[in-house]
Amino acid sequence: MHAVAPAVLALLLSTAAHSQQDTLTVRMTAPQAQQALLQAVQRIPAQREEHRRYRMALPFGSPLFPPDDDLALPPSNPALAAWLALPADRRRHDVLIAPDVDYYWNAEGRQYACQFLVHMQALEGGWTQLALLQVRPSSYAGKSFKLLGRTGPGYYRDVQPAAPSLQSAAELRAFLATALDQPH
Repeated sequence: MHAVAPAVLALLLSTAAHSQQDTLTVRMTAPQAQQALLQAVQRIPAQREEHRRYRMALPFGSPLFPPDDDLALPPSNPALAAWLALPADRRRHDVLIAPDVDYYWNAEGRQYACQFLVHMQALEGGWTQLALLQVRPSSYAGKSFKLLGRTGPGYYRDVQPAAPSLQSAAELRAFLATALDQPH
């Protein structure tokens, strides 16, 4: 069972993206990296844009961390499926970063939002690799009138599933590198 986990992690890292934008290696243990990340998100000043984008950081296993069944809902994502296949003890230092519910940021010419899952894999010598996954990426295309909307006629948000954003991954990676005092 223990030999299978590295293979699943390799799948996770290979399907997340084919670039270094989705990983970051830091010189601290996984528990230290988790605590540093949680504290960094808490310290973001309210007037900064990152405060809404990285509004809440939830450690794996906390009461607000979404259950696997909720994370597994469509649209499917191979990297997320690989993460869900990892045993809980391999995910115990992971963190979910969620934006404000109604917040979309500009990414690649579209209004974009997602949650970020940061998987922490302990390496030898006190190093940790952080793999960055985008969960439920979506784009906001304005509002459209619906005659038979959920609460009757009116204008409703037009939110569509979207491809993961390379720009958003790079910006999160830069934020984490700065927050964890690592070179970009």
